[in-house]
Amino acid sequence: MKEVIISELGKLVGLTLQDAGRASNLFWLGFGDIIQIIRRGKNQESAEYALHIQCSWRITLNNKIVLASRDFYSPSLEWDGDFEDFDWDIQGNNRFDERIKSIIKDQGQLKVDKIESDEVGGLKVFLSDGYKLEAFPDSSEDDEQSEHWRFFNRKDNNPHFVVTGLGVEKV
Repeated sequence: MKEVIISELGKLVGLTLQDAGRASNLFWLGFGDIIQIIRRGKNQESAEYALHIQCSWRITLNNKIVLASRDFYSPSLEWDGDFEDFDWDIQGNNRFDERIKSIIKDQGQLKVDKIESDEVGGLKVFLSDGYKLEAFPDSSEDDEQSEHWRFFNRKDNNPHFVVTGLGVEKV
């Protein structure tokens, strides 16, 4: 699995990280050229390549975690209410929403330097300026519903490269 992942995601080496965000607790990243796509019947601009992560992940800088998957569930610094009233799924409410902006927008043009993987679907994306994204499957589920992450090209509309508890699939 390791070599297949490195080969497939090797397409990202040299490309720019254009954008990142979330849909609920799915972390998405966009790499490469900005292209026009039709989504839900509307024209939109999007990065050519997409990486969607649904397992545990973290972004480090110089051996310090600057953002991680559990940040979805922590209030932003601007939150001034009681924790029991905190709704993590409202855009802008959580620590992820607050910190992803500084990584993507304030750092400028981060480029992919290198890709590494392991035999259980873990992924390391080494970015310029010392940033590193790591995704590590954290479930022993081994059925077709146990998606850890997926990678796809929006421009070519090829099958998605999906890593699950069963291994690698193209869907």
